[in-house]
Amino acid sequence: MQRFGTMNKVLACALAVAVLGLPAATAFAQDAASNLPPGMIARQGGASVTLQDIDAYAQKLPEKDRAGFFDSPKRIEGVIMNMLLQRQLAAQARAAKLDQDALVKHRIDLATDDTLAGVEVEHYRKNLKLPDFNGLAQEYYLGHKSEFVVPGTVDVEHVLVSTKDRSEADAKARIGEVQAAAKAHPDQFGALIEKYSDDPSKKDNHGLIEDAASGKTVAPFAKAAADLKQPGEVSPIIKTQYGFHVLKLIKRKAGTQKAFEDTRQELVNRLQGEWIDKQVTEYTGQMRGKALEANPDLVASLRTRFLPPGAVLPEQTAKTANGKNDETKH
Repeated sequence: MQRFGTMNKVLACALAVAVLGLPAATAFAQDAASNLPPGMIARQGGASVTLQDIDAYAQKLPEKDRAGFFDSPKRIEGVIMNMLLQRQLAAQARAAKLDQDALVKHRIDLATDDTLAGVEVEHYRKNLKLPDFNGLAQEYYLGHKSEFVVPGTVDVEHVLVSTKDRSEADAKARIGEVQAAAKAHPDQFGALIEKYSDDPSKKDNHGLIEDAASGKTVAPFAKAAADLKQPGEVSPIIKTQYGFHVLKLIKRKAGTQKAFEDTRQELVNRLQGEWIDKQVTEYTGQMRGKALEANPDLVASLRTRFLPPGAVLPEQTAKTANGKNDETKH
């Protein structure tokens, strides 16, 4: 336990020197590392971690995430300490000849195959001959310009008549009064909000809902907002789970078309990623599509292979129960 705590102190001091340049830790960190061979990061209990070990570990992370992952002294310490612990435990297992057990050997083989399969897919992806995605991106942009529109915004004011503390009939009658008054005097909509609206947020927003058609509001409300065209226009009565609403359009800002250059790199990255994923799917699909042989009896036996002693499958229990019921009937 003391050794583990000391090792953490060593790593903490070494990281503090490297990251922060703390002079108080320099001598301790240098003394702790003075006997390590070149390229060895840390050693504990006969186990060691080298730069090559860390490089191999980093291969498990997406390339774009590696710099961010290791830009954290806490994560670096965690990786090193976990790797040292794993290697000490593995050494103990070898000393006890656990690696000679037949099932353990199979587990090691499975882990090796899993790693190699991942490496093969990475190798295949990296060695693909990529087409000109700039041209493909421009072609896609011209054929799908509607996908590259900055959405417009719709700002509305609204009156909510809640059905929480009144009957639906009373709420309908009340909202009907609101709509009639709003249609007759849209310039007095603010007064209607103060008098009739049950929306508790009105004390802060005075009934104003910005970007009301964007989907941040419930669907019937968003649709009613989107249907309003001219400032001052009053909506039909709509119903949501909150009650009945009447909306008035305050401002509508039209959407704008993004220029191709503003979206080119994002589109290139997307098309390239989709294309590579498709090639990998086809590559692995060819292997999945090869002639397959299987032993149906052994496959079926897997359903019960790992059941506890005396346990049966649910359908077997039901079948037994039905058989007893049939016997009772006879």
